[in-house]
Amino acid sequence: MASLLRKDNLKNNLERACIHRDDVQDLVLLDESDAFPETNLTLEIEDKDEDSKSLASPAGSVSFEGDFPGTGAVSFDVVSADKIKDGRSSYVKYTILVSGHNKIQKVPGTVEKRYSDFEKLNTCLRKRFPELMEEVSFPGKLLMGNFRNETIARRSRAFEQYLTHLFSIHRVRFSPDFVAFFYEEDLRNGYAAMERGCYSDAISILEKCLPVQEKLQGDWHPDVIGTLCSLVICYHAIDKIDMALKYADSALSCLHGNRRDKHYLPLLHLDIYFHWMQGKDKAHLEANLAQLRKDGINTDKDINLKALVLDRFKS
Repeated sequence: MASLLRKDNLKNNLERACIHRDDVQDLVLLDESDAFPETNLTLEIEDKDEDSKSLASPAGSVSFEGDFPGTGAVSFDVVSADKIKDGRSSYVKYTILVSGHNKIQKVPGTVEKRYSDFEKLNTCLRKRFPELMEEVSFPGKLLMGNFRNETIARRSRAFEQYLTHLFSIHRVRFSPDFVAFFYEEDLRNGYAAMERGCYSDAISILEKCLPVQEKLQGDWHPDVIGTLCSLVICYHAIDKIDMALKYADSALSCLHGNRRDKHYLPLLHLDIYFHWMQGKDKAHLEANLAQLRKDGINTDKDINLKALVLDRFKS
């Protein structure tokens, strides 16, 4: 039976180890390849109230106030750490909750990573940004040690602070390495499923990516626009017009009236059609289309939204 270290015990574990928040990242921590006890162990951290999500809270998540378009306060919280046996080896799988306040996806996103994923990210970033990364602490390894609750609590806390520090550095946050760590592989899988015509599979993957994308990059980011357009395409393909309309509205909102964006016109045409299909008022959308014509833009062009999205992602 798995032993559980719950949220209400995390603070006590840190206090027993005499750990202060500013000291956590300087600890030398266990590598995922270290020996584990015979019993499986899962560290579980229960959901917190909004009032408890504070940087000052010793057992709370670490947050950073985004200062770029479309972002708000973002927090990284390790909500579970699971021991996984893979043949003769074992490792710890960390589930990270990415929370924030955004207009598209109110729910937090989650990603699952192991120590080697963090280590790869850290190595890549230090090669790409040696000066920017000088002040960023990364939890190190201990060649020998026991798999203790206190150790897992320390490492989880250190990873929260590590990701928060990276997020606060603009060039790091928008780097391909940061994107790859959080969602690039899933995004490629979702686009590949859409290209094959496996629209339901694509939806399940892309809807998992979207909350993480929007919170990390902001609702204006091309990756977010691309995912929203993809969900429009997928839901339209399986005749779920209400959901296609929802994502078309969101995508147009995220474009902030940027009529020069190549997605704008095909999205506008589709959104007008979806509103007509659902019996909803489309006058405001038709007014936008009329304004494009008035400005001399050819609104009768046949633009394939699916091709646009796939071409951008392949480039």
